This record gives sequence, C-alpha cells and structure tokens, in this order.
Amino acid sequence: METLFVSSDAVLKRKENTLFISVHGKARPFPVEKVRHIVLMSESRLNSRLLCLCGANGVRISVFDYYGYFKGAFEPIDQSASGRVKLEQARIILDPTERMGIARELVRGAGHNMRANLLYYRYRGEMAVDGVVQQMDAHMKKIGKASDPSSLMGIEGQLHQQYYAAWRHIDPALDFGRRIRRPPNNPVNCLISFLNQMTYAIVRHETCKTHLDGSLSWLHAPGNGRSSLSLDLSEPFKPLLTDVLIFRMTRKGMLKDNWFEQHDGVCLLTELGRRHVAEQFSGRLEESVQNRTYREWIYREALNLERHVMGVAEYESFKRRI
Repeated sequence: METLFVSSDAVLKRKENTLFISVHGKARPFPVEKVRHIVLMSESRLNSRLLCLCGANGVRISVFDYYGYFKGAFEPIDQSASGRVKLEQARIILDPTERMGIARELVRGAGHNMRANLLYYRYRGEMAVDGVVQQMDAHMKKIGKASDPSSLMGIEGQLHQQYYAAWRHIDPALDFGRRIRRPPNNPVNCLISFLNQMTYAIVRHETCKTHLDGSLSWLHAPGNGRSSLSLDLSEPFKPLLTDVLIFRMTRKGMLKDNWFEQHDGVCLLTELGRRHVAEQFSGRLEESVQNRTYREWIYREALNLERHVMGVAEYESFKRRI
C-alpha cells in the first residue's frame, strides 16, 4: 500500500511500532513499513509520537484543507538529497535555452494527452470534437515558437480553454461553463480542482523519491511555499488522472447529489464524496498502461527528468498512445 487516503475525520495514533487510524470510533491497524504516504483529506488529530514513527519509516503525510486544497506535508528525513543534482538542476534552469527545451516538452505532453482524450471519443462516434481537435493542433504548433515560460503558459491556457469547451460533446452533464477554481462553483469544477490537487500530491510524493529539488522548476516559476517542480510534472498527468476519472464517473452515472455541498455559489465535496472520489482516484493510479501503472509512470517521469539534468538522456514527457 503506497498511499493511504483518509477521507473522514480521523485520529492517528502510534501503538508500539504500528500505525492505528480511528474513524467514527473504530480503530484499524496499518503496518507502517507498508505505507509510504498518508493523505489527510478531512480534519484529523495526531501527535509527535506518531510523527516520529512516520519519520523513522519514511512516511510522508500530505494535508488537505476544507476546500480540498493541498496545504502542506510532514516530510520524513530526506535521504535522497544530492548537491550535485541540485547544482545541475539550477544550472539548466538558469540557462534560457535549456529551460525552454524542457518547458516546451512539458506543455507538449499536456497538450498531447488532452488531445488524446478527445480522440478517444471521436473514434467512438463523437465527431463533434473533431473541430476542437483541429483548433488544438493549431495551438500545439505554437509551442516550438514560444520564447519564454509565460508565453508557454499562455498557450497551455488556450489549449485548456478549447479542451474544456469540448467536454459537453462527450456528455451534456460535463458542460460546466467557465473554469472557476477558488472556490469552485459547480460539481465538475469542484472535481477538477480536487482531483488536480490529488494529482499534485501524488506527483510530489513520487518526485521526492528522486534527487531532484522540488523548489526548482522549468515551466512554472520557482516560488515559495510550494513544490513548483511537482506543478510542472503534474501537467502531462492531469488529463489522464483527473479528466479521465471525471468522464468515467459522469458517463457511468456515479455522481450523486449527496457527494456535493452547494451554497452561495460554492460547491465542495462532502465527506461521502471525498471518500468515493478518493477510491476512484486510488484505483486509477494503479491501472496499468503501456506495461506500467500510472504511479510508476509518474516516478519514471521524474527519474527521466533527473537523467536529463545529469546529461544521461534527453527528457521526453509521458504521452498516452492514441
């Protein structure tokens, strides 16, 4: 069990060398050596004894707030730090040509996977998406001409705008209007925000297994208080994890009214909704594609980027086969 998602109010305790999680008064043991990542999506209580157990066993704890946004993490002792990798990573980021090469590839991966999602439905008779695919193709050609990361982000924003507009052709229930993030205003916007944050947390966890420095990034501007590298590496995977799950749950009629709490123009997942969405997300992570699970591909993506930094091999973003 790599990642344990806790969607209900819980109490985390240490009993000898075993992790116990109590939900609604029922305690369940989890062998700490089999858990590498705990994601807390609701109010939880824990103490320093529990943190010492997690730190000694390399267990990361990611914390989400009431609105479904990642807010921080307890980090175990960093056993993968490498000054040499950090220096090379910084050198490439400070070189505009090398930085743009990686940034363009990240946007190509994101654009390719958005396009692949639409083509999946076009091949199954949804011909209305064909015009949007052609519009996206025109914008994809602009990636190689972008001169700086901000212009690349602009191209990616246009790709997303066209891509989201095509969702209504996949299913009328996916016609969610304008993308609104903080806070989301309807169930689809709510799911996009929540699942994107989940993807970020998993990418961050997998990236921490490499020697890369999470604060140094190519596409997103390096900043304070966030792993901007994880934002970079999330881009190719959000269409495959977030969007495909939303398509699947919507088309199968899985979404229920009691999964959401809506008031004053704000839509949030309830505890029941968080639990069901987390279960679907956990299952999606372990689905096999091209002989690896998505979790393994995320780790491999970070590893490939480290190999590029060290001059071993050219980085190429993960692209879903069409």
